[in-house]
This record gives sequence, structure tokens and C-alpha cells, in this order.
Amino acid sequence: MNFLLTEEQQAFRLRLREWLKYNLPVNWKNGHFSPSIDDGRRGALLREWENSVYTAGFAGLHWPTAYGGHGLTLVEHFIFGEECGRVGAPEGINAIGRELVAGVLLHAGTESQKKHYLPRIAACTDIWCQGFSEPQAGSDLTALKTRAVESNGNWVINGQKIWTSYAQHADMCLMLVRTSSEEKKHQGITMIAVPMSTPGITRRGIQQLDGVWDFNELFFDDVVVPVANTIGPVGEGWRVSGAVLAIERATTRLYRQTRYVHELQHAYRSALARRPELDESDALRQSIARAYSQLLVLRALNVRFVSRIVAGEQVGPEASILKQCWSHFHQDSTSIIAEILGEEHWFPPTDDLDCERFLPVYLHSRAETIFAGTSEIQKDIISERLLGMPRGR
Repeated sequence: MNFLLTEEQQAFRLRLREWLKYNLPVNWKNGHFSPSIDDGRRGALLREWENSVYTAGFAGLHWPTAYGGHGLTLVEHFIFGEECGRVGAPEGINAIGRELVAGVLLHAGTESQKKHYLPRIAACTDIWCQGFSEPQAGSDLTALKTRAVESNGNWVINGQKIWTSYAQHADMCLMLVRTSSEEKKHQGITMIAVPMSTPGITRRGIQQLDGVWDFNELFFDDVVVPVANTIGPVGEGWRVSGAVLAIERATTRLYRQTRYVHELQHAYRSALARRPELDESDALRQSIARAYSQLLVLRALNVRFVSRIVAGEQVGPEASILKQCWSHFHQDSTSIIAEILGEEHWFPPTDDLDCERFLPVYLHSRAETIFAGTSEIQKDIISERLLGMPRGR
């Protein structure tokens, strides 16, 4: 595990920091657009932001140059996440494309798929969504029922997906579908890239607690997609997705971990300006110190995994440790911020952007232990695959 950066990597950090200083969206304040804007406009501005990152040379940092990347390492990607988190820059609208689909393509895509899709992801020409979860197959993806039947060189897809983030803006969908019935449920699952403009796709928004419509239901009725859009071998979508999800869990949330150091500091300063007595609360000091300590541990875990990947080592089920730690830390830290701000956290003054920024993040964090693999699933992976405990019923 190496915490030290080369001179080139240090220079990269400074160059990125300088660019971020002058290039955040003009109406981006305290981690969100202010004043608030409608969903369509928000999507367009986030697409513009990701394109500006690409134009400046900060997209696809660790991808091969042959596919629109810069041929650097995961360390530069790590630095990018930290620096964006430090200033609360937009996370963008194409995280699925950048963090998941790109990894899948590099791992299992054909040469033509890599050359076509990856440059379009880097430039945010194509926004991707992820069609994995279904109404009866959330935590247990092996129970998915959406089917694809081969006919005349095409897949004909029928079924339903749910909790599909940013599907209302997406140009492409990375789908897991069942292409055959096997004795073992994880077999017979295939991964397909589906253009969202294909006839037969219906999108329906799901409103969240914070009033945002980032989740969607998707319905597929005789959707015809070329067999050439299959990613990886037919029937091995489960294996392909599992190999990349481990890397995603090992390197995810770099942005938010750095951002939360500053969020805790900001919340404390904001509350202290109104309630000076907070400065005398030992219990609150201990809560903040505990959260900060957890952040340092999470960063150390991230650095460890990044170092291993850069060294060419495989990351497997141990990545679930990081996912588990982050999920619970995120909920703990937002609860501490709520404690710091008190009543103003739940009922922020209409003219106070400093307080207004925290409630949506708190509401979002409540789902952190559910999406991207529930805490129960992560515990199963850790106990069975790392500790060698018996499988659960």
C-alpha cells in the first residue's frame, strides 16, 4: 500500500485543482444547482459538465488511449475523485457509464465495442443506465425474469426493470437478461447493451423522498436488439458483472469520502455561528472525531485496493468490506450532521443555502445499505467467501 505520489501525479493534482477552481458550473453552489431547476434542465447541465471534464482531458484517465482514454493509472482516477469531492463538484450524470460500463467493456467487450462505446462514454455523448434489478429480483439478481430470445440474429427482450438510475436521461442501458433456463440460477444470464431509443421501451419515473426523480421503472415489450450487442459470452453475464462489481466496490465513493471531511467542517461552522454553545459539547466533539476517523480508515482501504489493482492483482470478495464500511459510515455521518444543525437541518431557513444542502444527502443515505448490494448480501459474501463460514439457508 503506497500513500506517496510521484512528481507527475502531484503535478496532475495541482493542474486539476487549478482547473476546478475556474470551471464549476456557474449556478452550482454547495453541492447542487441553486436556485433549483427542473429535471430536464438539470440533466442537460450535468451532461455539459461531463463534456467539459472530457474536453479538459480529465475523462477516461486510466483507460487505454486506443479507446479514448489517457493511458494513466487508477491513481490519477483516485486523485480526480478526491479533488472533485474537496470542492463539491458535480458527480455528473454518467456514473454508470464511467464507473461500471467502462469496466465491463474493458474486461469483456469486443474490440469493436470498446472502440465504439468507450470514447462516447468519456465525452458523455452516451449516458448509460443499469438494467439489473427487477421487482422480484433486487438483492438476488439470479432471480431475474426478464428474458431475451434469439431470433434471426437479434435478441427479442420482454420484461421489467426497476430502480434504474438516470434512465430518463439515458441513451444506453446495460442489461442482464435470462437467455436460457439452467439448474443453477446464476447460469443462463446474458449481458446486453440496449439503445434506449429502441421501440418497445417504456420509462416511468419514481419520485424519491427528496423530490428528485432519478429512479425509474423500465418496461420492455418485444424490444429487438442485435446479437452483436451481447457483452461477453452468452450465458455468462453473471460472471462478467461479478468480476467488475468487485472493482467498483473497491474503488467507489472516492469523491464522497473526501467531500464529507469538508461537509462535517462546514456543518459545524454553520451551526456554531448560530449556537455558540455547541463549542462546549464534548459529546458532539467525540461524534465528529469518530466520523473523521472512519473517513481516514475508509481512505486507507481505498488506497490499499487501488494499489493492488495498479500492481495487476485481482480484487475479489474482500471489496465487500469497503462497501459495507462506506454504507454505514454514510448513514452515521449524515446523522451527525443532523445532530449538529438541529432543527435547521429538518426545516432549513429558505434563505440559507448552507443548511438546505444537507437534508437531500441525509435522505439519500438511508438507501445506502440497500442499493449496489444490501448490507445483508455483503455480510454473506464476507462470511462465506472470506471467513469460510457455512452458507446461509
